[in-house]
Amino acid sequence: QKIISLSNLKLRGLMAIPRATDNFDEQRANFQQLKQLFDELNHQGFELDTLSMGMSRDFLAAIAEGGTMIRLGAAIFL
Repeated sequence: QKIISLSNLKLRGLMAIPRATDNFDEQRANFQQLKQLFDELNHQGFELDTLSMGMSRDFLAAIAEGGTMIRLGAAIFL
């Protein structure tokens, strides 16, 4: 709520880097929590448009949970 009162800032979204795991179900569960927070904030009127989550190891789970921005590095070189 504090961010809304700062006229020179616009909160665009959320970003997270969860604990590394190769277990797809655990990856999805982590990203699902962030997606729920994203949806809750939008319901409160924040108008977020960016959900940045997922890197080379877990980007498929991030996309499955609604990620709009992923960060690839190592996967580019595979």
